Amino acid sequence: MSDPYDLAALRARLAGPVRRTWRSLDAVADTPEFRRFLHNEFPSAAGLAAGSDRRGFLKLMAASLALAGLAGCDDDDPRDQEVPYVRAPEQVVPSATLSYASAALIDGFANGVLVTTRNGRPIKIEGNPQHPWTRGGTDVFGQASILDLYDPLRSQAVQYLGRASTWLAARAALVGRFAQSRAEQGNGLRLLTGPVTSPSLIAQIDAMRQAFPRMRWHSHMPADRSPAYAATQQVFGRALETRWHFDQAKLVVALDGDFLDPGPHQVGVSRDWIEARQASARNGSLLQLHTAAMVPNLTSAKSDYHVAVGPRDMEQLARSLLSTVSGQQQTVPAGPIREWQSRVAAALQAAHGQCIVIAGATQPAAVQAAVHGLNVALGNVGKTVFYTAPVLAQAESLTALAADIDRGDVRTLVMLDTNPAYDAPADLRFIDLFAKVPLKIHAGLYVNETANYADWHLPLAHPLETWGDARALDGTVSVIQPTIQPFYGSRSMQEILSLLIDQTAANGLTLLRGHYQQDTDAATFEPRWRQALLDGFLPNTALPAEDVRVNAVPKAGAPEAVAPDARAPAPPPNSPPKGLDVIFRPDPTIWDGSLANNGWLQELPKPLTKLVWENAISIAPALAERAHLSQGDIVTLAVAGRSVEGPVWVLPGQADNTVALTLGYGRPAPDLLFSGLGYDAYAVRISASPWQLPGGTLHAVGRRVQLATTQIHNTMEGHDFARVQPMGAAPVGDPANAVQPTLYPDNSQHGDGRAWAMVIDNDACIGCNACVVACQAENNIAVVGKEQVLAGRAMHWLRIDRYYEGGLDDPDTHFMPIPCMHCEQAPCEVGCPVEATLHDSEGLNLQVYNRCIGTRACSSYCPYKVRHFNYLDYTGGQAPSIQARNNPDVTVRSRGVMEKCTYCVQRIAAARITADKDNAPIPDGAVQTACQGACPTRAITFGDKNNPRSAVAALRTDPRHYALLGELNVRPRTTYLAEWAPPTAKPEG
Repeated sequence: MSDPYDLAALRARLAGPVRRTWRSLDAVADTPEFRRFLHNEFPSAAGLAAGSDRRGFLKLMAASLALAGLAGCDDDDPRDQEVPYVRAPEQVVPSATLSYASAALIDGFANGVLVTTRNGRPIKIEGNPQHPWTRGGTDVFGQASILDLYDPLRSQAVQYLGRASTWLAARAALVGRFAQSRAEQGNGLRLLTGPVTSPSLIAQIDAMRQAFPRMRWHSHMPADRSPAYAATQQVFGRALETRWHFDQAKLVVALDGDFLDPGPHQVGVSRDWIEARQASARNGSLLQLHTAAMVPNLTSAKSDYHVAVGPRDMEQLARSLLSTVSGQQQTVPAGPIREWQSRVAAALQAAHGQCIVIAGATQPAAVQAAVHGLNVALGNVGKTVFYTAPVLAQAESLTALAADIDRGDVRTLVMLDTNPAYDAPADLRFIDLFAKVPLKIHAGLYVNETANYADWHLPLAHPLETWGDARALDGTVSVIQPTIQPFYGSRSMQEILSLLIDQTAANGLTLLRGHYQQDTDAATFEPRWRQALLDGFLPNTALPAEDVRVNAVPKAGAPEAVAPDARAPAPPPNSPPKGLDVIFRPDPTIWDGSLANNGWLQELPKPLTKLVWENAISIAPALAERAHLSQGDIVTLAVAGRSVEGPVWVLPGQADNTVALTLGYGRPAPDLLFSGLGYDAYAVRISASPWQLPGGTLHAVGRRVQLATTQIHNTMEGHDFARVQPMGAAPVGDPANAVQPTLYPDNSQHGDGRAWAMVIDNDACIGCNACVVACQAENNIAVVGKEQVLAGRAMHWLRIDRYYEGGLDDPDTHFMPIPCMHCEQAPCEVGCPVEATLHDSEGLNLQVYNRCIGTRACSSYCPYKVRHFNYLDYTGGQAPSIQARNNPDVTVRSRGVMEKCTYCVQRIAAARITADKDNAPIPDGAVQTACQGACPTRAITFGDKNNPRSAVAALRTDPRHYALLGELNVRPRTTYLAEWAPPTAKPEG
């Protein structure tokens, strides 16, 4: 394949002395593909882009692009005529908004949430501020889970051999089989579940094992945590959960650590980390984060010092650090890794007992054991690092189940909320093994790959429509209560087990109450039960710290053995790269594939690549340069005797000779949303080493595709957007109360005295995207699909720009959320010919949809490019269940109007009405925008800037405070705090 851009030339271009931030390789290289995209997104500026003054064009584009055109004014609406809801039916009584405390689940772990309902319909997930783990924060999975509830493609009926059946028929057919199995003491009976933390379900399974003593329980989770448990077993003699006290630390070192990344830990751990970092900054120091990562992640993106380290070097680096802090002065070979190691070793020794070393959950047990040894040697255990009992129930492995099936020992297999036909490692051959099991029962939210091989498929209930419980990562027991009657007659896992084995099948409420009541008398139990439902959790159930004793100290020094091809030298130019390390990671939006049917998550830009609706094979710039591969080139990756084909993504900051695959795509189910998207990474995954494999090879197949990515949408390079504030240096923020002269009238003061404003702390933003999904859920933002994203027509009202700073091989990464700026002197208002965009009395920049005639002039005038035009009728023809989820306080837009962030004006209006009833001002904090409420790190603050006692007014006087494109004098109400940086300049990576 020919190179669309020269990576060596890009390195030279980025190596200049002037600080430069950039968002994409295409924009830096000014590729033909980028020009074509630019032509489609901003047609009137295409001629300017072809000129020699590239920087000047980008400045012009950032300021204003005129004459955006009149396309999209077609008034042909294919929908049927609609009747407005003028007179309510007698049986419908409009209700107030109600919130129910419940929990959202990821890998079986709970995050406490509040579920907002209107007229009995759940419409929005909020964080539960009282929950001791989440403390009001959420993640993308919790925010998007409400869409799964209404998914019309969910399993809607019991099936037997692929044909519709009933629950009554299933019980009639199966109860005798289980009675016979009970008589045989469960011989040949196997239970396979996903990860389980539910105390009531664990107790039910334990009771089942007593009734069926020869039954065996197996658990399978594609995002496998067994290396972490194996490491604590090795070092401390038992499986343990590792936790951290960031507030007691001065330094955090992460060896491929992922504590800020998506997963069960993200909400609680990221809040702990940012609170400790902010407290240290207020005290004049800074809790520094040093990372070594194979492939960039959110944790490495937020680090102060970072280095790219491949799998072949990570264990050596961990052992070398252990040797150094133990006084043996072992080092790795010369280069950036040695420089990083020397700096980190010195910092760790200086912070003895006040530092934390973390290993990523996907690292092998040897690396994790070395990290535990480091924390022991540094005196961290019991101070900054502590351990609890495992939160996950410990069941037998999927590998053991496969061996039992292969021997013919399994006659009945019950599978609850698991999909081994798709996500089991390829070497276990589960599709072939199913033929050896006489009776297979599957329960799931969808008729997925495993359901197609099962004899019986049972529709599983969504957590928002059933009773249950689960533990958070800290052990806190969260109560799950239904917010709506179950769709399609689905049942929970507890109810399904009861259906199969109990003489009288019990419902979820009876089972849950029975577990917690037991011998407690009703007078004592009832108030505690009611309080637990109100709170959403059981108090004081977090797992206590364990008193641990070192069982075996990991050996320091270099690894004892290395695979023969793992030390192979880099291949010569123009030859297919061999001996590559292949690593696997859960997808940051659809996780392990279990969330692949969620349109919000599919269209959510992945934090670093900004890819949507697909996955890619990511490689380092150096590897791409040697192999002459570029963005979108189709390659075949072969490893461990298997191969997969997919497009390449060149990812700055990735370790050389490392290829990263993401899980969750390549699924064949023809009737579901995810069919045909991406490649299947499970096809080359093996059970013995699920997270990394040596000896991979790449071969280009001679084709190229255009990847759906939003990283070049609305590009605004050419300005110092993402500012960095070194500790102790002169403030980089704008001077306080600096006001430039203007010809516009002063709109900063309004009749009622309120002036809404938002401040975003870029240091606290971890790029997790929770705010983006929350905004989409709150404001009925449409999903547009892959083809429309490729055309530059993504509709998110809030985006998180990702900027790189520095060279290609190990750049710094900056995140910057960009909503509408609500400018006091808004250019869009001048440009609109029909005054569809205008200011209200409190300074909000409003968008009146029924005035908009689709000229897109406001978008042309907007320097921030935060307005979005719905070229097509994205909401027409939605399934009734999806329409039922919409927020009734927000208009569902039809085709041909501009959309943008409104600061959640509907929430402001509700607070205003409440304040008027109380004849009192709106208290500070009473209005929380959707993005603000969702943020796990509380990076977003909203309020009345005219109130001197408000939090947002205080932040606007911070020395780090600045306005994006403040030089344009549009006076944005959304402003920023610069990121913190250590007092010394970052060294070159």
